[in-house]
Amino acid sequence: MITSKNRITRRTLLRGAGGVSLGLPFLEAMLRPGESHAASTVPLRLVVFYSPGGTLLDKWRPSGTETNFVLSDMMASLNPFKDRLMFLDGLDMSVTSKGVGHPHSRGMAGVLTGTQLLPGDFETGGGGASFADGPSVDQVIAGRVSQGLKFPSLEYSSGWSISGRSAGEVSFAADQLTMAGSKKPIPPQTNAVTAFNRVFGSLTGTAQEQAAEAARTKSILDAVADQYQSLSARLGPADKAKLAEHLEMVRQMEQSLTGGGSNASCAVPMAPMGVDVDPTNPMQGGTGVIVSATNVPAKGKVMTDLLVSSLACDLTRVATMQWADSEAKFILNFDPLNMPDHHHAYQHEKGFQPDALFKIYQWYASNFAYLLQKLDSVTEADGTTLLDNTLVLWISEIQKPDDHSQTNMPFVIAGKAQGKVRTGRWVKVPSQPHNGLLVSLLNIFGGSETTFGDPDFNHGALTGLT
Repeated sequence: MITSKNRITRRTLLRGAGGVSLGLPFLEAMLRPGESHAASTVPLRLVVFYSPGGTLLDKWRPSGTETNFVLSDMMASLNPFKDRLMFLDGLDMSVTSKGVGHPHSRGMAGVLTGTQLLPGDFETGGGGASFADGPSVDQVIAGRVSQGLKFPSLEYSSGWSISGRSAGEVSFAADQLTMAGSKKPIPPQTNAVTAFNRVFGSLTGTAQEQAAEAARTKSILDAVADQYQSLSARLGPADKAKLAEHLEMVRQMEQSLTGGGSNASCAVPMAPMGVDVDPTNPMQGGTGVIVSATNVPAKGKVMTDLLVSSLACDLTRVATMQWADSEAKFILNFDPLNMPDHHHAYQHEKGFQPDALFKIYQWYASNFAYLLQKLDSVTEADGTTLLDNTLVLWISEIQKPDDHSQTNMPFVIAGKAQGKVRTGRWVKVPSQPHNGLLVSLLNIFGGSETTFGDPDFNHGALTGLT
């Protein structure tokens, strides 16, 4: 029985020497005395999943009717989640008719902000550009739903920016999705080890320097072992099992990053061709050349696991998984693709090659399915799953890979979003600007907006989502 004496708060962390701290999943012991799971408020989350280079629209589209549809072979990995999917067919990214820059860059700027790409000094192949003229919708939602949490939002990537245009905290127009405001880019985390330590372990205060060396060789879980034993002794059987499962997940991710597990390829990448790799910056491109990135799939799974865990621990309620920049110039020489060139080459750089693109988009669909599976594997306090309480939005920056067209964009919504969207549907909407979708997202997360982004492309919220 939960009493005021054995209750722990939802912000409880396991703390170890050197300032190391570890977030916890939601436990029964976090409920107030007399409160039930049903009475406990489970938060609504937003996840954005980005894959580059559009799609093959005829293979992306299902067949059949709105509620009785069949997925194509390219999208078949999503079949286990059909009842939690919504294909939005007919929205145009009209705002890209404005502004400067290459279509890839204009699409990156506009897809989440609904605004144009502003002029600047970046040469995009279509004129000098800077960044989008407004905040991205995920950041507006983060300001509402993540207040008081450790992170307003978390942005992850497995291949930003392989092209070498962006590195560290420096962004380039063709790479940047998330924006705090006009010309205020938020670059994603690209280093898996750094991202892990930022989310699950913190080194703060005067102990930082002394703990740095120990942190390289000592597990975060080892550092908090004493507190774990103390806390576990206070928990009931269900909470003990849930905490043990959570810590095992953290241990597996930790091992995959340090080479102590089966996913050892996730630790240090293959060297870029002809260029030395900075060994302190594992799994990151940014070399200015096309890289032989056999690490990208493994790193993508680690980053996806980190994203899901950060939501499960309520460290944030908004997260983005950006698989690459808009050109994605890493060699696809890994299973199951085993292809000798990079994605952008098959789009149009070396001619439009639909058979190769089919395989690439099929692979991205499988990674989207992996994200949904991980979200669905997390049980919430009320018995629902994290996927039940999340709206997942799959986006790209263009639609047609050979000519960069941005009409009829391939938007997919997944997750039940606590019943705020009616999934299990292929929704054909009249041709209209995608700004209405962004307005609808704001409304789903508690807003009353009727416009978002460029006023020239706003006609109210998109109907038909519920």
